[in-house]
Amino acid sequence: MKVYDAANIRNVALVGHSASGKTQLTSAALFDAGAVNRFGKVDDGTTITDYDDEEIARKHTLSASLAYAEWNKTKINFIDTPGMANFLADARAALRVADAAIVVIDAVSGVQVQTEKTWQAAEEAGLPRLVVVNRLDRERASVERTLKSIHAALNRTVVPIQLPLGEEKSFRGVIDLVAQKAYVFLPDGSGKCSESDIPADMAAEAATAREALIEMVAEADEALMEKFFEAGTLTQEQLVSGLRAATAAGKMFPLLCTSAALNIGIQPLLDAIVAYVPSPIERQMTMINPKTAEAIERPFSETGPATAFVWKTIADPFAGRITMFRVTSGVLKTDSTVHNKTR
Repeated sequence: MKVYDAANIRNVALVGHSASGKTQLTSAALFDAGAVNRFGKVDDGTTITDYDDEEIARKHTLSASLAYAEWNKTKINFIDTPGMANFLADARAALRVADAAIVVIDAVSGVQVQTEKTWQAAEEAGLPRLVVVNRLDRERASVERTLKSIHAALNRTVVPIQLPLGEEKSFRGVIDLVAQKAYVFLPDGSGKCSESDIPADMAAEAATAREALIEMVAEADEALMEKFFEAGTLTQEQLVSGLRAATAAGKMFPLLCTSAALNIGIQPLLDAIVAYVPSPIERQMTMINPKTAEAIERPFSETGPATAFVWKTIADPFAGRITMFRVTSGVLKTDSTVHNKTR
C-alpha cells in the first residue's frame, strides 16, 4: 500500500439526513478518482460502502463504513455514515475520528431533522464543514430555497463557492466562484466535463456571489479585512488562503452543488476537499494521560509514542471481530504493546 505524508491526507465523514445521497456521493467520488472502475448505484445495490445484505435490500446505510481514494496526490479517507435516527450513534462516532464533516443536504427537502442533529454533533466535535447540496437533478430542486433553510436552521456563515448551471432536469454543471470558471458535465454518469468561461447570462449573478464570498472571507481575518478595505477586493491567492483558513477555523462553511446520481459536480468537490479541508497535522485531539487521568490536548503527529483511538468494532462472520481505530501519533506495529486507558 502506498504511504502518504500526514500533510497529504484528508479524513472526512459524510453526514446528513437519510436518503440525502451520502452513499451515492461516496460511490461517485471513488469512481471519479479511479479507486473503482465501475460507477456503483444505490438502486442497483452496487456501491462500495453499502455492502451488507440488509443495506442493499433497504437501500439505506445502516452502519458507518470506510473507503479511500487518491486525488491530486492526496489520500482522501471517506467515512460513509447512516442518516437514519436509529443509527445516529455511528455518525457521531465517525465524527470523532474525522478532520472535517461533509454535510450532505437534499436540494428538494432542504434541512431536515437529522441534518440538524449531525450538524450539531459536528459543532460539538469542533469540526470544519463543507456543505453539499445534492440531488439537484430532481424535480423541485432549488439551491436558493435550500440555502435559505440552511441559514435559518444551521448557520448564516454557510456561503456558496459554486453556483449551479441549471436546476432539476436542466442541471448540467457548476460555476466555480473561486476559479471563475464553468464546468459542464455529460449527463451519462461518466463524470466527463468541459471547462469554459462563465456563461454571459450568469455573469452578473456570479459576480455578485463572488463579491459576497470575498467579503465573508475578509471578515474572517483582520489582516485580510484591512487589505480588502485598501484594495476593495482580495487577490486570488488571498481569497484561496483566506477561504482555507476560515473553513479550518469554523468561521465559514463553503457550499457546493452536486448530483451524485448523475456524477455531476463530484470532481470539483474532491478539489475542494483537498484545498479547504485541514490535514491531520493541522488539528489536535483530546487525549487522556494514563498516569494522571487528566485530559490533554495533543497534536496529531507522526512522531512520539504510538497512540490510537478506537471508534468502532464490527463482527464479521468470516473474519471475526474487526476493530477500527485512528492512529493519532507515532507508528502502531503488529508487535506494539499498547495501554487501554479505559481499563
